[in-house]
Amino acid sequence: MNASKTQRPHWRDLWAFVIYFGLSQIIALLLYYFYMHFAISKTPTPVLFLWTSTLTSVGVIGFLAWSHRHHLKTKLIQQLRGLKQAFLSIILAYVIYLILNVFLGVALKFLPKAWQFDNTSNQKALLVLFQDKSWLPFVFIVLVILTPITEELLFRHIIIGELGKKFGIWVMGAFSIFIFTFLHVKSATSPFEAAPYLLMSCLFVIMYIRSRCNIAVSITLHMLVNGFSFLAIVMQSI
Repeated sequence: MNASKTQRPHWRDLWAFVIYFGLSQIIALLLYYFYMHFAISKTPTPVLFLWTSTLTSVGVIGFLAWSHRHHLKTKLIQQLRGLKQAFLSIILAYVIYLILNVFLGVALKFLPKAWQFDNTSNQKALLVLFQDKSWLPFVFIVLVILTPITEELLFRHIIIGELGKKFGIWVMGAFSIFIFTFLHVKSATSPFEAAPYLLMSCLFVIMYIRSRCNIAVSITLHMLVNGFSFLAIVMQSI
């Protein structure tokens, strides 16, 4: 899944976005109908969200694996070898991200109170998933494993790795940052809620391009960010 100016984009991969946005809506409706039809009305909304996210991610990952089926094994081996070489860079990038995140948090405290926030709207929505401890294994699978894989395949592999062959790596890198940030702040109450996601998306994009479009690198880094966030939330609730 490496980008190269001499290669043509796999335009077929764009169907993954149709699956991501369209299939999630269909699955949500089907699950709602299923639980209502069988009178399981007490099923918590977070559980429905987790199932919808899981099935949508499986759909996206499965489609892209099929789309690249002829060279999938070879590419996976190459990506994993590159991941091993980039391991220290990933750790360093994460440490830099943590430091910048601290400075960002301090800077946001100087905003007018009307624009300040403790958690972004997206974070508040995700915190609902941690209300019931019995959900935690499911939440871990969705947030720490499936979501990073799915989002990196969509926003890094397709937008930068594939479309970058046609429109330029850095141009599509900037677009990737914009679209990733936008999708995470659709329900924001303050414009500055975009700042944490802007920082995060810049981290993923820079590391992806720096690793010569090695999707395994950005997936691992994304898992690292989500994994420690998951752990921090769990530890706070103990």
